Amino acid sequence: MEEILENKKYCTACGGYCCKKCGCDYYPEDFKDLSFNGLTKILSEGNISIVAALDFQRMPKGNLVYTPLLYLRARNIDRDIVDLVSIKKTCSMLKEDGCYYDIEHRPSGGVNLIPASNRLNCYPKENHLEHIKQWERYQKVLTKFVKRYCGMSLEDKLKEDIENLFYECLSGVLDTVPIEEKYDVEYNFLPNLLETSPLEYEKAYKRYKERGLSKKLNYPSDKRKQNKSED
Repeated sequence: MEEILENKKYCTACGGYCCKKCGCDYYPEDFKDLSFNGLTKILSEGNISIVAALDFQRMPKGNLVYTPLLYLRARNIDRDIVDLVSIKKTCSMLKEDGCYYDIEHRPSGGVNLIPASNRLNCYPKENHLEHIKQWERYQKVLTKFVKRYCGMSLEDKLKEDIENLFYECLSGVLDTVPIEEKYDVEYNFLPNLLETSPLEYEKAYKRYKERGLSKKLNYPSDKRKQNKSED
């Protein structure tokens, strides 16, 4: 397996497409010390971000809510140390000759991806989501770091990031990222966010209108009906 991962001919041929889509996710087993002091050292190196996976669930009364799961990821270009929710960008560890890390130090989310001659046939060796779920036991300490670096609660930081994501979508940032990321945001992420975070969308749209522009994102059908009834 290691020999396959070290062979860069497939990745060279496609130019590291997956690395241009996003930095690799870390698994807890990638680190020897995930205590507060251990994480302080890890995050101070400047190559890692705290990010959030949002688990959307429909409640019995019909309202949609999300629950964040915090974990670590190789930092994307132009993103901060706390990068909970954003449009994914190229990994900052991608260099002209490939990944900055050798196979031993590479995030396990990247090691888990088995390359193929056609990038559409690359596949994970193990269930990636099962490894990400292992971060559940570290939510309290990671939340402390969100507060430490941002000066706000996890809830408020999520709202800020979601508003900024809406603003980036309105501003055309989605047109600059790989087609897979654009599709994922437009069809899998935005419909849920528009339903759970309408106030954040309105704030983003207000900022956007102040630039003299008028593009809008599509609400889910029930939200559009609600807006028409209120007009």
